[in-house]
Amino acid sequence: MFTPNEENFEDILHRYEQYMSDHQNGYFDVEELEQIADYYLWKGRTKESNKAVDLGLALHPGSSALLLKRAKIYAAMGKKEKALEILERSADPSDIDTILLKGDILVSLNRFQEAETLFSQILATKDNDFDSLCLDIAYIYLTAQSFVRCLKYLTEGIKFNPKNIDILFELAFCYEQTGQFQDAIETHNKIIDLRPYSAESWFNLGQVYFMLNDYEKAFEAYEYTTIINENDSAAWLQKGHSLFQLEQYLDAIETYKAYLEITEYKSSVLVYIGECYEKLQDFDQALNSYHEALASDEMNIEAWTGITICYLEKEEFEKSIESSLKALEISPESNDLWVYLAEAYVNLELWEEAIKAYETALIINPDQADTLIALGNIYIELENFDDAKNTYLKAYELNSETENIHLFLAIAYFKTLDIDDALMFLEEAVKRNDSATSTFFEICPEAYIIFERFFNKKK
Repeated sequence: MFTPNEENFEDILHRYEQYMSDHQNGYFDVEELEQIADYYLWKGRTKESNKAVDLGLALHPGSSALLLKRAKIYAAMGKKEKALEILERSADPSDIDTILLKGDILVSLNRFQEAETLFSQILATKDNDFDSLCLDIAYIYLTAQSFVRCLKYLTEGIKFNPKNIDILFELAFCYEQTGQFQDAIETHNKIIDLRPYSAESWFNLGQVYFMLNDYEKAFEAYEYTTIINENDSAAWLQKGHSLFQLEQYLDAIETYKAYLEITEYKSSVLVYIGECYEKLQDFDQALNSYHEALASDEMNIEAWTGITICYLEKEEFEKSIESSLKALEISPESNDLWVYLAEAYVNLELWEEAIKAYETALIINPDQADTLIALGNIYIELENFDDAKNTYLKAYELNSETENIHLFLAIAYFKTLDIDDALMFLEEAVKRNDSATSTFFEICPEAYIIFERFFNKKK
């Protein structure tokens, strides 16, 4: 972010813009024109930034500071080679800022070895601000998302000054980006040792624990965050998510309500509250929350989905169909909504509508073994056994470990008079579930006689 060095920068800028508009006489020193160029560069107005440098070089020919600024502008414009040419030809080769900019450009051009040589040279001659210089180099690699190289300089810097907070923050971030989560946790704890009342540090620690699914420790970290800063909305939200994952749904509801008091985005948190009530099987309260969410945002697809599920659970299937159809107007490519719609149709024995809904869900996402089984079950109900068998086989090909798939295939093969395959799948089903036999004979009572003959034949 642009931060002017002088308190009267607005006066300087006004004087400069007036000079440029009516070409009045005026004088600007190098530092003033550097700031003006930086200001326009920060605004993304590279042409105006260049004009400020042009004026500066006209007033102060050969100024290394302004030539450095010119190179920085070219780099921002993507003219990297041109920027390098200026730095190598005109800028002060011993100046730290010049070397850092040159290194930055080399990194952006993937000329890492040349950049490393430059960085090694300036670090070898720097004593007092060694850690700050390491951080400057690390930022270059951070921008290039070269986290391993970034870590190299951050670790060198922190060895020199173990209490450099800025380095510790970046170090923790890089550890997270490279999957070194325990190192990230240790680093966050070092920051907390230095700044125990830093809400940001506690929150960052919580984020790592949450990422690792250690929700108890994540909750503790977020709790400290909200104690330090009771208006930290992100911490309240994450605290609620942690409690939800810990299945402490009543506490999660209260936490989400606290978040609700300090956020403008009401709709999403009301959905989270609704999901908590769902888990508690309090579907009426869940419906209230989802409807509140829709009052805030009628296009909230998660709220519509929650309403659909609640009506399914309450066995109010017509209402479930109504809400899922409204939701599908908003999100016609939602695979889950088509499945929920099909389930409601099944419960009302509207087989044709259910088949169409399941088929649509499978068009959106063909890799749904459970949906294929549900569709196969409808075909069994309609005594369309060939289609049932083919549908179950597709589910088996997707995932042979899908629950009860062997039992369903045994039934389908038996119904299509393929006794050998029926017996093979039934034997496998019984290995996985002792009750498979009774379910099989309940659906295929005629199998008693046929399997008796079959077993006798085997003897």
